Amino acid sequence: MSKVGSLALVISTYDQPEYLGRVLSAVARQSTMPGEVVVADDGSGELTREIFRSWAAEQRFRCEHVWQPHEGFRKSRILNRALASSQSAYVVFLDGDTIPHPRFIEDHSKLAKEGQFIQGHRALIEQKAAAFFGKGNFVSDRRRALVGMQLHGLKHAYRWPVPLKRVRNDLRGVRGCNCAIWKADLARVNGYNEAFKGWGREDSELVVRLMNSGIKRVDVRGWVLSYHLWHPPASRSGLPANDQLLDQARSSGATECGIGLREHLPA
Repeated sequence: MSKVGSLALVISTYDQPEYLGRVLSAVARQSTMPGEVVVADDGSGELTREIFRSWAAEQRFRCEHVWQPHEGFRKSRILNRALASSQSAYVVFLDGDTIPHPRFIEDHSKLAKEGQFIQGHRALIEQKAAAFFGKGNFVSDRRRALVGMQLHGLKHAYRWPVPLKRVRNDLRGVRGCNCAIWKADLARVNGYNEAFKGWGREDSELVVRLMNSGIKRVDVRGWVLSYHLWHPPASRSGLPANDQLLDQARSSGATECGIGLREHLPA
């Protein structure tokens, strides 16, 4: 399918079944199909399971729903479990409230290169447009959001003929909702750090360990576009503790975490 071979799209979600349905519909309309889709579900109810099961039945690639009971925000753990179940050498991460551009998978496939990971970006769909964006034709929905002044981050909203690629050594703009990493590199740093509880910084801490291991961060503008749908903000109560974990990884030069991906791999 591409120079990376089979590509896994890992979609994280928690209790946003309607948004997830829109994301999955956008995946089914990609110019290039993924080799597999794995939904990393942090404890959603039965409706999410039903939506995914119905969608998966119509696809011609591998589909899996990885679920864990909801015991607080445990995104790191469910992502590690999804990674452990995936069968592809290259992994693209997408959040279940973020609609991918029709050429999202195609772009990630073309940009893949050993020794680096790709950090993409997102445009923001505000509350009024979030009621419809992703339900209809992509171009029409985007135009409607733009005209209604509900589309923000225009530099991330329209695909460029040629992407702007830049190697960066900082954490600005790091977001797990749109990034792609070789699975071997994730295994080398032990995946996501499950010491993170609550919202925030788990993506940045992973990036610190990847860069400490010699993996280059390639920041991409103009390709691998995505569109984040408005929703009420998550609780930030765990952020101070997560900031400390991030600071520890940076100051110590960490290349691995204690509890991570290896906990979920076969012996």
